[in-house]
Amino acid sequence: METNMAEKEEEVDLEAEEAESEANLDEALPDSGQSEEESAESQISEEAPDKEEELSIEEQLDKAKKLADENYNNYLRAVADLDTYKRRVIREKDDLRQYAVSGLLESILPIYDNMALGLSSAEQVSDPKIVEEGIRMVLAQFKAVLSENGIEEIEPGQGDAFDHNLHEAVQTQPSDDVEAGAVLQLIRKGFSLNGRLIRPATVIVSGDASD
Repeated sequence: METNMAEKEEEVDLEAEEAESEANLDEALPDSGQSEEESAESQISEEAPDKEEELSIEEQLDKAKKLADENYNNYLRAVADLDTYKRRVIREKDDLRQYAVSGLLESILPIYDNMALGLSSAEQVSDPKIVEEGIRMVLAQFKAVLSENGIEEIEPGQGDAFDHNLHEAVQTQPSDDVEAGAVLQLIRKGFSLNGRLIRPATVIVSGDASD
């Protein structure tokens, strides 16, 4: 009798242990499933930033490429504009060299006409004073044209100080009347253009009379 009671108690204990094991297993299974879902979501969330980062890099590369293309096109346009500017400057310089004297020439041509007319008249006039007067008039007209175009005469007089910046001495002669080192005689006039020397005046300089 006691043996049967012990066996029944053992069976009850085994059933209780099995029930407890099944309960523990049921509790463990949902947790395991939830862990897998959470793991999958975690993996997706970890992969998403990488994809976003990859897209961001691609966008940045695309923007950088567009900017590089734009800068290169701007560079090509700048080079083309500079080349056009250089060619225009060269052309303008050539035109300036070729036609710079056109204004002066227009002023000189009437003088040429008057000289030709005076020469033709001189052949028919017997009075030399009339010819001389005509030449003086033409010369005065020519001087006026030179002055209007910024050309001035350099005409030192006797006794003027010799200026090596404006005068060129070709000879030295002793003189009792002119101080040594001063201009004794003008051989050829000089000219300047807007203050810049074109041709120095050629002169004879006075030397020491005792020499």
